[in-house]
Amino acid sequence: MIRTFILALFATAVLASGAGAQPAAQSPYGKAERRDPIFLRYNQMADRYWVNTETMTASHKVVAVPLPRQCAFLYADSYSKGQMSESEVQEVALSNCNRRLAELGPLGENYGVNCQCKVVISDGVYVVPRDMLPDDSYGPTSIFYRDNSGNVARLNGVARYGALIGRDRSVTFSVENVRAEQVCDGTFTNDGPSSGKFSLSCFGGKFSGNGSYERKMGAPNDHIIARGQTSRGLPIVLVIGLPAQLAAGTYGGI
Repeated sequence: MIRTFILALFATAVLASGAGAQPAAQSPYGKAERRDPIFLRYNQMADRYWVNTETMTASHKVVAVPLPRQCAFLYADSYSKGQMSESEVQEVALSNCNRRLAELGPLGENYGVNCQCKVVISDGVYVVPRDMLPDDSYGPTSIFYRDNSGNVARLNGVARYGALIGRDRSVTFSVENVRAEQVCDGTFTNDGPSSGKFSLSCFGGKFSGNGSYERKMGAPNDHIIARGQTSRGLPIVLVIGLPAQLAAGTYGGI
């Protein structure tokens, strides 16, 4: 009886780990397209999915991201090898997404929602409703600045910005705090594919700053680091794409 209980518990865990995933053939949500926002957001993923001949021709292709949409600041894609089934490839993508999310540290200082990885595309078909997916780019955000007393202050939240930073000449963005209240807005103006200028205004214009930004790709996660000065000439640092604790440990010293 104990063995039966353990097996039942294991089966429940396996089902839970794949929650939200379903075979592409059973999904009513339609086919994925190359120009869909999720592929514009992740260029490397788009290349593997649509261009790279080794991965493009895989028998099973799966993409997982954290949801709800404001949590989708990273992704995991998986492609079949050998005789892997669609469900096995889904499990790999989901596991990799969960691992990456955990490695970046806690999200509670940025998000008032619970971010959970879900399989969103399987074999070229959406397996979640399209309106659950991000239509712009999102990322956990921290703003570090020195106040009039010289102390380092910090504002944490989530940024929303255009998906084509580095391609469009100018991209606007906004920042919400952990209570989902918009507190800042700003603009990135690119000088090249990975760098440019930024301006930022917060709390109805009571606080502002400007300077230069750089996109950093790869470990620990793709992110934007912007450095400049406030309107009072004091240093300010904006980080998009790293959870608050990781951002503070990396850039919080300003």
